Amino acid sequence: MLNYNEVKPGVAVLIDGEPYVCTWNNIMQKQQRRPVNQTKMRHLIKGNSIEHSFQQNDKLSEAEIEKKPAVFIYERNGEWFYHGMFAEIPLPLNAPVYVTYVEASAYARWIGKELPTEAQFHRAAYGTRSEQERNYPWGDAPPSPAHGNFDFHDSDPLDVDANPAGDSAFGVSQLVGNGWEWTRTPFGPFAGFQPFPFYPGYSRNFFDEEHYVMKGASPQTAACFLRRSFRNWFRPNYPYVYASFGVVEN
Repeated sequence: MLNYNEVKPGVAVLIDGEPYVCTWNNIMQKQQRRPVNQTKMRHLIKGNSIEHSFQQNDKLSEAEIEKKPAVFIYERNGEWFYHGMFAEIPLPLNAPVYVTYVEASAYARWIGKELPTEAQFHRAAYGTRSEQERNYPWGDAPPSPAHGNFDFHDSDPLDVDANPAGDSAFGVSQLVGNGWEWTRTPFGPFAGFQPFPFYPGYSRNFFDEEHYVMKGASPQTAACFLRRSFRNWFRPNYPYVYASFGVVEN
């Protein structure tokens, strides 16, 4: 059992039977009152964050955590393989690599560039030299398999040059399909945002400066979500997502 003041960043405990890990804490005491440990806790399964205050007489159970590495790329008998969605395939050397935001931004810094903002991605994907916007990077024609790897036609990434018919007006390939594209824009509301009355928490619950906007689409994205206004979002260190990236030079 843990005391209230032992809940610090990195410590995982059970709250109402659910596993949470502490991401921030501050022990404070006001005048003659008993000290309180104010914390921010992240659910280890659902990923949502809450604020929780632990009282001096609280006794807490540690959450039991077993960490196992997830291996998707491995070597066997001198050959490299990729563990795809449904099968083991030879490592696709010309296909995009799915990474976290942290990994993508680290690589961008390493080569002296940056991840694009949401606005920069939008410009590259849907803009034209005449300043007119397209419905899709390739134009206004309905999405088809020739335009990109989306709508469940394939379960794993294709080569980066597999869909030239889907190139944008600026000649950029696969801005929609073959993997979501990380941006460096924190996920937040646009001016005039109003939540859906039938699902108010769909996006509003994630306006927390802890998620980043992703644009485009993955192989497992239905064609109806390819509209240019659609936004996806994930935490920067979440590894299990079809997410690739491009870079910009500002």
